[in-house]
Parts: sequence; structure tokens; C-alpha cells
Amino acid sequence: MNLDFIDTSSLYIILGAIVALLGIILAVLGLQSILGKRDRVSDRLDQFVAPEDLPDAEGKSAPIITREMTGSLFSRTLISWFSKLVKFFGRYTPDKQLVELEHKLTIAGNPGNLHAGGFFTMRILVILAGIAFAVLLNWDIQNLDMTNVLLGAMVILICWLLPTVWLNGRVRSRQDEIRRGLPDALDMLSVCASAGLGFDQSLQKISQYWDTELGTELKRVTEEMEMGISRAEALKNLSNRLEVDELSRFVAILIQAEKIGMSYADVLHSQAEQMRILRQYRAREIANKLPAKMIMPLALFIFPAMIAVILGPAIPTLFGLF
Repeated sequence: MNLDFIDTSSLYIILGAIVALLGIILAVLGLQSILGKRDRVSDRLDQFVAPEDLPDAEGKSAPIITREMTGSLFSRTLISWFSKLVKFFGRYTPDKQLVELEHKLTIAGNPGNLHAGGFFTMRILVILAGIAFAVLLNWDIQNLDMTNVLLGAMVILICWLLPTVWLNGRVRSRQDEIRRGLPDALDMLSVCASAGLGFDQSLQKISQYWDTELGTELKRVTEEMEMGISRAEALKNLSNRLEVDELSRFVAILIQAEKIGMSYADVLHSQAEQMRILRQYRAREIANKLPAKMIMPLALFIFPAMIAVILGPAIPTLFGLF
């Protein structure tokens, strides 16, 4: 079979098709997260409530529509296919890896309503797309080009690392956001405690008016306490769920203060002041790291441009001397 017709333009077309496929997958995940935010009551009505069977003129009841035929076309096609892929790959995924992925996704806030099975499936699809691109790039085995081989290996490596790098970035960004908002939350808790509110009521007030990641997590703590979980256990769950060092220390001190009977107001005042000091030190640390981080951009972009501007006019003169 002659495959010489596959030229550079055909490879670009195939690459565009692969990129479009990845875009469709990301769009599916985004729309799935949007559809997942619908009202739960309406979802249950769509799933379980059907109109009554009204007899027609001949006494026959209307045809019954099965549950598989309910819902939108999008939910019955793409989302259903993606769910089947998740179940298929979930069977062969090690339990330890699923637990670690689920923990990381929990720290990241489950972006796009994504869980361990869905993330693992998305990672497999991205790797398969990279392998397919590498195979198409080096289709002609008899005339292999080392540049294309290296490019295919680089694409496979990028597709292998890209989902993990994206997830780790989401984890770090959410932890940094919670770390930045923690001193303000402690100030608000301290003000509420000084006003006479209890610790549980203070958490509830903050979670109601703060539409942030930390406010969402504090709201989850109050919901757990309303379900009957003890305050210490709910705070430990918060610490384990986020893995922020400052928050873990605050939770440990708060639990210890509860055991020995200290006043919540005094603990919150001291912790709020300490968190503000730590935030100042962290800002100074970040500022002191900037000169070292600026070395590479200066060496790669600024210095060559300056040398070209300074020595550029002298180059013709130097050539004239020789």
C-alpha cells in the first residue's frame, strides 16, 4: 500500500483533528460540570417522576418512555459514552492510585466536577492522542527522520506529563488562595467571638457571606457539625482535606484549646495576629526570590538585545578592518 501521499499538509490536518478531539473532550467536561450544577430536586424529578398514563379514546394507555430515553441528547450520548469509558478504565486502575488522585482532586476543589476515574480516563485519552500523533508523524518507517522521531517522543512525553502538571498547578493555586485568605478569616472569627457569638455561629456567619474557597470549606465544616460530627472531627477533616500547613497548625491549637478549656476569643486573637505576621514574612520571602528568578529572562532576552543594540553598529566597521 502506497502511503507517499501523506505529506506535511496532511500531517497538519491530522494534528488539527487531534487538537479538535481534545477540545471536544474538554468541552464535554465543562458542559458536564455546568449540567451538574442544576437543582437537585429538578434532577430527581427528571429521573423518577413521569406523567401519569392517560388512556386514549380506545382505552389504551400511552406508551411508557424508559428512563434511558429521558434527559437531553447530550446527556444520553457524549456524557454516557464518557461515563462508560470511566467505568472501563476504573476497573484496571490500582486502588492506591485512585485514592491519591481523589485526594489531590479534593484539594483542588474537584474542578469541573472531576473525580479520580474521570481524570484517569482523560489522562489515558490524552496519552493515546499523543501516541497517535507520533505514529502518524513517523508513518514511513523506511525513511525515518530523527527530527520527527524526537518530536514524536516529545509529544508523547508532554501528553504524559500535562494532566499531572495541570492538576498539581490547580492544587497549589487553591492552597495558596486558602493560605492568603486565612488571616482575614481569623480576623473575622475573632471579631465575631468578641461580639459574643460562639465558634460554631461564627463559622456559619463567615461561610454565609464569604464566596471564596475558604468560605466554601468552612461551610462544609458547619454542615458536617449539623450532621452530628463533633467539632474536633470536622476540623480535622478540614485540615486533612486541604493540607495547608498554617491551617493545620491553627486546627491543632484550636482542638488543644477546646480540650483544656481555654477561651476561643483569646485563641482567635493570638492566632489572627500570628497569621498576619506570617503573611508579611511570606511576602518578603517571595520578594527576595524575585532577583534569582529574573536571571534567566535577563540572560535569554534582555542581554542579547542590549548587546545587539550596542555592538550592532560596530559590526560593519569591524568587518571592514579585516
